[in-house]
Amino acid sequence: MHLNTHPSSHGRGPLGRGFTLIELLVVIAIIAILIGLLLPAVQKVRESAARMKCQNNLKQISLGNMAYENANGTFLPGISRTGCCWGTWQVPILPYIEQHGAFNLYTNFGGLDAGALPPTGPRYNAGTNLTVSSTRMATFTCPSDVPGVIGTITTNNYVLNAGNTSFYQVSIPINCTGGSVTSTTCTTFGGAPFGWYEDPATVAAGGDSSPVAYTTGNPATGLCGRQRKMTDITDGTSNTLMASEVNQGRGGGDYRGFSWWGGGAGFTAYSLPNSIDPDVMTGAACNATPPNAPCTTTSTATRPRMQVARSRHTGGVAVTMCDGSVRFVSNSISVATWRAVSTSQGGEVFAGDW
Repeated sequence: MHLNTHPSSHGRGPLGRGFTLIELLVVIAIIAILIGLLLPAVQKVRESAARMKCQNNLKQISLGNMAYENANGTFLPGISRTGCCWGTWQVPILPYIEQHGAFNLYTNFGGLDAGALPPTGPRYNAGTNLTVSSTRMATFTCPSDVPGVIGTITTNNYVLNAGNTSFYQVSIPINCTGGSVTSTTCTTFGGAPFGWYEDPATVAAGGDSSPVAYTTGNPATGLCGRQRKMTDITDGTSNTLMASEVNQGRGGGDYRGFSWWGGGAGFTAYSLPNSIDPDVMTGAACNATPPNAPCTTTSTATRPRMQVARSRHTGGVAVTMCDGSVRFVSNSISVATWRAVSTSQGGEVFAGDW
């Protein structure tokens, strides 16, 4: 009688045997371990790519500022000549970062189109200006952060350097004497490549509500947003910060990164990058609930209006210099060096950790 010596497809031969439950569980466990080992590496690669994109955005902004200077003879205005609400540097830079259409839509930059003081024409949140400020522009957005809005207006990740003290660009504590640009007791203002609220009379009492300094004529003569020439950067363009990152506020109407508005368009180097010191968002609102950093809306003589350089990257912030170069600054940089590289006329000698 002929016997079939081939294993049946229904049998338990060496090629047809199924997995037992224990074997399946072991395989699943091994796959889970491999995924667990691989995921951090994938996340690291993604963050590395996001950080490179972020630095490239800063490079484009820096080149835009240099192109603006070449065409106009000065650096960008940090804010407009009429203060908080009639445009910041993000408007005049638009045609220099290939956003000509948005620039052509924006009206009343500086607030004087209506010929009235205080200005009566449209702000950043009215008319076609709202179309511009509500448009998410990749050049203003770090992919490591979560894009946010205030109403429909975008919050963003890049801000200009207002110097080593506060947006008032005077000594801290206000009216202190006998200090230096890097002092931790009386920090004197050492110059900055961009103008903000240069109005000592408004802050003489040691605080503010919301400073206003209107002017007519050439913006270079105004107290708000006074523009600097490249020759004003006596510390050297390669030694002076041009721009840095900030984090977009998350939830609760947090105005950090709201860079269409004067109080959200800059940073100062009074506090170290990613410091636990609070941002001072006077004239707006903020939300200190993590992952947001500490904040307050109250400006004082010892901590006036300012925004700290921050990022969602690990270990530091990306910055660009006034010569167009880009670098990554560690959170562990010394206070003296960080303040020194923010000044444009401080004459400091940098410490070795820079």
